[in-house]
Amino acid sequence: MVHLKKNSQYTFERYLEVRDQLDDLDNPFLLNVLSELAQESWQELYGELLSFTNKLSTEWRMTVNEIARPENHPKLRHYDAYNNRIDRIIRPAEGVMLSEEVFGEGLFSAERLPYEGIVKRYFLHGNGEAGITCPIACTDGLIALIEAFYEEVPEEVKEIHTHAKEGRDGDFGVGAQFMSEIQGGSNIPANVLQAIPEGSHYRLYGNKFFCSAVHADYSVVTARVEGTDHVAVFVVPSYLPGDQKNERRNGYRINRLKWKLGTAELPSGEIDYDGAVAYRIGPEDRGVALAVGIVLTRSRLDIGFASAAFVMRAAREAKLYARFRHVFDRTIDGFPMAAAQIDELESAAKRMTATAFHLYKMFSEQEESDELQRFALRELILLQKIYSSKEAVDQLRLAISLFGGHGAIEDFTAFPRLFRDSMVNELWEGPRNVLLTQIYRDFAKLRQTVPVVKVITTMFPHLSQADVQQYSSRIEVIIGIDVVEAPNPFNKMAAQNWESLWGELFLSFQYAVLEAFEEQPIVREEVLKTI
Repeated sequence: MVHLKKNSQYTFERYLEVRDQLDDLDNPFLLNVLSELAQESWQELYGELLSFTNKLSTEWRMTVNEIARPENHPKLRHYDAYNNRIDRIIRPAEGVMLSEEVFGEGLFSAERLPYEGIVKRYFLHGNGEAGITCPIACTDGLIALIEAFYEEVPEEVKEIHTHAKEGRDGDFGVGAQFMSEIQGGSNIPANVLQAIPEGSHYRLYGNKFFCSAVHADYSVVTARVEGTDHVAVFVVPSYLPGDQKNERRNGYRINRLKWKLGTAELPSGEIDYDGAVAYRIGPEDRGVALAVGIVLTRSRLDIGFASAAFVMRAAREAKLYARFRHVFDRTIDGFPMAAAQIDELESAAKRMTATAFHLYKMFSEQEESDELQRFALRELILLQKIYSSKEAVDQLRLAISLFGGHGAIEDFTAFPRLFRDSMVNELWEGPRNVLLTQIYRDFAKLRQTVPVVKVITTMFPHLSQADVQQYSSRIEVIIGIDVVEAPNPFNKMAAQNWESLWGELFLSFQYAVLEAFEEQPIVREEVLKTI
């Protein structure tokens, strides 16, 4: 009798065991960056992060994987059984629980340590958008907007501020921002949603075509004030006092939810306003400046953190997998091509992470800056939004390829989901062409009073004088061509050069920021040896 020897079944258990036990805080490079950020409060901050990242890297990560499944994506129920319009956003119980737990951390509370909230938000991004990080960024903008005019706003708005920042009996208010309209998209000045004054508040009438986090408690909304050319910014409660229990919304309807490429756990919808009570924040003729300068700036910073955290997670897991997985006659990281790609992925994760925290620190300390330094920071934030969100897409594609066919399997790795989320992040708060045009306009205006050489020196202090002169000359040439007028062969080529020029500059800025932390690994060698 012939006995066939049965091969033992191949298993990924060792890789999964090491991956799933790896705490996001167990990252020598990141610890170095964060200790430099927090300075004297680092040890205290580290203590606050330990339990947070342990939970985030284990049970919250498992919850996110579950709510990411297509059958658990948000749904909209327009009516109850008695024909009452309720527009209920239905999210999986796991998603609701996760949101309550995360917001329950009080990330914006005055009781948090310096930088504690933003560091925890960086770690949250490592799990993807997950229906969580967009509302957090929007809540940040809502709080900052109210605080800019806190002494002027009515009591109703002060109560909203307290609910979002400090919570109310353990419940924390969730914010959103609704600015896009069908005719304008990123063009907020083209808003036609109408705001009609009524005593101490306004009433809104019209449509917002793309509204993310429609499950939120409050939203920042831009609208045109009746009888004027002014687009103002408003805070709009989703429910008036006493109405939430009966699901009676504040004078608006959610027409439908959007079917999106990524951030699928986040309910995004289309809204018709029919008399919603709204509270204006700040002067009515400065709504666009306030929306961009306070609210969208924070969201753009947040996209920098998201892009960095996505790539950091991808790089760490790819290093583990490449050390574990044998193909042909050796592990993946034993092949020069793959090893070089892993190095590229790790370098990108480091550059993007160090730069995100560097710019946030500059943003937090900008009150001490002069006008030119604040201009430089605004442009750097735009550049990070443009190039980090673009690079995240490229690097996540690379990470997927390092896993081969397994990289495309949705429940084998989170990379496909992070890849889709990163593609959406490229579009949030202005796509590349819009923001590059904004930088063009900013420079064309400022150069009338400040030499371009001085601006570039302020933005990029690491550059040599020769490099400053070379880049300034290139900028002057392109501004002289005018990339805003009707397209022609010359200005289309100039526009391409404009994009590549700033890409070069921002990459050099990232490397300069990274230099102090470059030698630290993102995964300890002892961990790699266990796999």
